[in-house]
Amino acid sequence: MTNHGDYSPQARAAAERKAHAAGVFAEHAEVIVAALPAVPAGHVLVAVVDDGHEFAGTHHVPQDQIVERVPLLEGSGWAMVFTTGADAAAVRRRTDEMATLARRRAEMITRIQTRRN
Repeated sequence: MTNHGDYSPQARAAAERKAHAAGVFAEHAEVIVAALPAVPAGHVLVAVVDDGHEFAGTHHVPQDQIVERVPLLEGSGWAMVFTTGADAAAVRRRTDEMATLARRRAEMITRIQTRRN
């Protein structure tokens, strides 16, 4: 059988941490939206949650530097990219999707681990 991913206990814990981080982003949806009007043309807003699950603020990043800058801002935490025009409901929809996908991954890993034991 081919291994198509990491189904380790560490991967499950990472998925659970990501779901928790999504909740932190959701809790700060209004802060994220309030920062959007100040985003200069040609930039995006990057919101960050640190590895301690604390909201670490927002940053303006030039669109042509997203690939380089977002991982640096994210560090060992999580980042989400937003464009002008998003409202709090849109932010929460994205964070809900992030949390749902992370929880599904954690559940899938649990099922796989159970079958393997």
